Amino acid sequence: MPNQTYEGASLDILNSLRAVAALMVCLFHAAFLLDPFFPTASGILDIGQYGVYVFFVISGMVIPLALEKSNYSLRDFPVFMTRRIIRLMPPLIASASIVALSSWLVLDIDTIELIRQWAASISLTAPLFNIPFVNEVYWTLYVEMQYYIYIALAFPLLHRASIQWRRVLLLSILALSFVSLLTGGYEKSKLPFQLPVFLIGYITFLYYRERISKNEFFAWLLLCTGVCYFLVGYLHGFGYRIGTIAALTSLTIAHVHRGWRPLSAIGEYSYSFYLIHWPVISALCYVGAGWMKTTWGAIILFLLVQLIALLCARLFYGIVERPSMNWSRKVAYRHKA
Repeated sequence: MPNQTYEGASLDILNSLRAVAALMVCLFHAAFLLDPFFPTASGILDIGQYGVYVFFVISGMVIPLALEKSNYSLRDFPVFMTRRIIRLMPPLIASASIVALSSWLVLDIDTIELIRQWAASISLTAPLFNIPFVNEVYWTLYVEMQYYIYIALAFPLLHRASIQWRRVLLLSILALSFVSLLTGGYEKSKLPFQLPVFLIGYITFLYYRERISKNEFFAWLLLCTGVCYFLVGYLHGFGYRIGTIAALTSLTIAHVHRGWRPLSAIGEYSYSFYLIHWPVISALCYVGAGWMKTTWGAIILFLLVQLIALLCARLFYGIVERPSMNWSRKVAYRHKA
């Protein structure tokens, strides 16, 4: 996505963080190449799977920023959702089609089943029908879509509430996260499980817009992180990395506004990178299967994955993602901010 700005205040750090998050995920998914020869390095790269929570915190902040800037009200819900769908779906459909077609050409897979998985993936309904995504990273987009619906419905109430009522509402939303203990199944793909992380992004938005003081920001951050540790880390058994990375992301956004230019450049097409890196890994492993058997071959293949995934993502961004961004901007709200 492009740099997010608000009333002249640049948040270039967001694109740098997006790049870090996407690179973390790609490194994690390619770590298996190093595991036979460098198990310690592979173990370190395991932390990359938590890069998705950097994305969630960023969404928790920038979507309210965008809603505030557009003077959003509940009657704008159809327009908001249309803009988000047009923004996200064309790249999703294109990447899912690449994965499905390559799977059909290379793997011995039932065509009808593959079509079912593809259709469930591009509609983000796979978890509803217990169908696997054609690309495992799509579960995060399913979560994001749930968040868009939630924030589009909740934002007008949160934004217009008094200070006292806003605190009550935020505490209620935080309490709602414990519903995840009752839902069963794959908790990570359901919004209640992720609410503490998104809420960390929201209180970062409040602090950035100077709607809460520094002391209140830190109090909310400690509370949300504590709930994340207890609910996600302890009760759900996912450990404490999710809460820690979410909190660190929030602190970075709150106190570091300028990013590093090379990372910010990658952050511009981080969504494309996120979508396309797994097909690149699969393709290179198929072509370079022999390299995986030697130490230097595995190292070279691991490095090639990062480089080629970045190049392919930049190409994918220009052909698919950037046009979808332009299309979404053409869907205008009926009123001016």
